[in-house]
Parts: sequence; structure tokens; C-alpha cells
Amino acid sequence: MSEHFKPKEFESKDGKPSPWPEVVDPGLYYLLEEIRADFGKPIYINSGYRSPEHNKKVGGAVNSYHVKGQAADIRPRHGKDFEAELRRLKIIANRRCKGGVGFYPSFVHVDLGPERRWNG
Repeated sequence: MSEHFKPKEFESKDGKPSPWPEVVDPGLYYLLEEIRADFGKPIYINSGYRSPEHNKKVGGAVNSYHVKGQAADIRPRHGKDFEAELRRLKIIANRRCKGGVGFYPSFVHVDLGPERRWNG
């Protein structure tokens, strides 16, 4: 499905199955490959698909794109340059993602929904 991202990385943390055969919308794999290519280094998935139950448990939005298999929370590798790398990842995600992009202290949310930007 994707050169650098495997379906297992996107599975709901509670083990519930996704509505997608490859766990998330194929467009999300494509978007993440574009972001990774621009970033030039591996990026890591904190959260991909979430079952409705898991989404509720973690305080996710009721209409979360995670539940639709159309969102991922991503981050650079943890290390001494994490903050600088996260800032760079935010800039790239903002440029590449035509949907939603949320900026958080330790990750970036990207989704395939309508265009919008926010700080979390």
C-alpha cells in the first residue's frame, strides 16, 4: 500500500477493525508519503485509525477523521533535535496537506477533511 508506512502502524489501539481493507484511506498513505519525501527522514505514526470506542476514551472529537480512517497524528524521531524537527514537520504538513492540520506540542495532526488549521 505504501513504501514507508504499513497498515499495522495505523491500527486502533484497542484492536477493533477498521472500515478500510488497508486500515486507512489510501489517500492518507499518499499524503504521508509526500510529507515524508519533503521531510527527508522517517516520520512516525502516534495515532491512525481509532475505533469509535477508543476515540471516545482518548477524548477525540465526535466527528474525528481518525474514526473515518482519514487522519494521522505524526511526529519526527525522538532525539536531541526533536523540537526543531517538529517545527520543520509542521511547516511541511501545512504546505502539503489540503485538509486539516493541527499543531500540537509533540505531534502534527493531518487529515483528509476540508481545509482548516488549528493549534491544540
